[in-house]
Amino acid sequence: MEANVSLIITFVIYLIALLGIGYIAEKRFSKSYEDFVAGGKSFGAWVTAISSSASAESAWVMLGLSGIGYSKGIAAYWAAIGCMIGYLINALLIMVPLNRKSRELGSINLEDFIEDSVNDHTHILRIISAIIIVVFMTSYVVAQFTGSGKTMAGMGIASYKTGVIVGGLIIGAYVVMGGYASVSWTDLLQGLLMAFVMLVFPVVAVIKAGGPSNIIHELSKEGLASLTRGAGGAFLGGFIVMNLGIALGYPGMPHVVMRYITAKDEKETKKAAVISILWGFVVFFGSTTLGIAGRVLLPNLQDAEHVLPAFTRAALNPVLAGVVLAAITAAIMSTADSQLMYAATALIHDFYKKISRKSMKSDELVSITRLIIVGLTLLAMIFALTNVRSIYSYVLNFAWSAMGASFGPIILLALYFRGFNRWGALASLITGSVFTVVWSMLGLSERIIYVLVPAFFLSLLLGIVFSIITGGKENV
Repeated sequence: MEANVSLIITFVIYLIALLGIGYIAEKRFSKSYEDFVAGGKSFGAWVTAISSSASAESAWVMLGLSGIGYSKGIAAYWAAIGCMIGYLINALLIMVPLNRKSRELGSINLEDFIEDSVNDHTHILRIISAIIIVVFMTSYVVAQFTGSGKTMAGMGIASYKTGVIVGGLIIGAYVVMGGYASVSWTDLLQGLLMAFVMLVFPVVAVIKAGGPSNIIHELSKEGLASLTRGAGGAFLGGFIVMNLGIALGYPGMPHVVMRYITAKDEKETKKAAVISILWGFVVFFGSTTLGIAGRVLLPNLQDAEHVLPAFTRAALNPVLAGVVLAAITAAIMSTADSQLMYAATALIHDFYKKISRKSMKSDELVSITRLIIVGLTLLAMIFALTNVRSIYSYVLNFAWSAMGASFGPIILLALYFRGFNRWGALASLITGSVFTVVWSMLGLSERIIYVLVPAFFLSLLLGIVFSIITGGKENV
């Protein structure tokens, strides 16, 4: 009982800190609509790097990734490698060029950038982009609230439903207060906390499991000690391709690339690229390692995604357990808050402000955006309470794949293909989203290949083909 009290007190202190950040952001950035939805485009390297990274890595990186480490053994490192490739793609090809071009165009979000890049005055690209964002981001938030419920249930301090409700209410509160600045500042804190946990605790787990040699020895008994073979000696070719394919999603996550658009300048963006790569290495390989060590320490878990909270409860003192609970919640919140903010902004900025062009005062726009955030939060909580899913498979097969295949090719082509036009962009948007839904609903990711791989390259190819056959950019 005393242990649970200490854990809960530590966790509550963390939640109060988040609300405090939301309050400060509300005082500074909620007076104008542009500040509320973009933070004045004033963020430096650390906020840009850590907040974008934390918002990309949701409950899946703390629970799902450690869970595949638990279930797949050494082969789970392919997932960490795939994620790192995605970070390298963004650092080398996306971050600085996107910041530069968005400033030249005056874009404040991804939909602005897409529309402005191809001079689309019909707003069809903006409308389709906003629909994709609202639908798939809301479903992504459902997965985050599922993670909140699983965490509290796995640590034995609350039921699944209570975890969903607590997570949803806290996230909704500080996003409503401070908007984009609140999201970015809290994500900085949460990203640093995630890195701390995944730097220190995997080392503790490996030591408690008897060191690397004993872990390999124990895993070999179950056929889990190879990078290319799983239990029973089955070749993991499809698993490897799937996890390398994860990398293709990173250039197309609207809530992530938004951070590159709102960075202060190119100098800060270059620094952010380096910081994000270091952060990713620590978190991805740390989470996987903890899951692998957890297989030795806790061999009989019913749910592999409970390995981190179960290890915490079994091996750490209550205060450290509270820190881990806060870190897992941080992973959940840092993604859910960004997606709630972006989805709400898409509804107001794209459908109302840009398309209808109706006149409305800045404070009225802020109030409506806040109401939409509340509505989306409640909707996601309802779905999470009634439909528990595997975080890892749900996120990868639908939300991550659909947005990655829809927007990643467009961003790359807008930055590097001079002949890219609105017809190419339209082809990419439709192909990426529709192909993902159909392929996933038919179960072909499990039987043939992970959906993001064919969806991304088909979207990229059709973006080029339709741009060329419609005459290129000069005829838009």
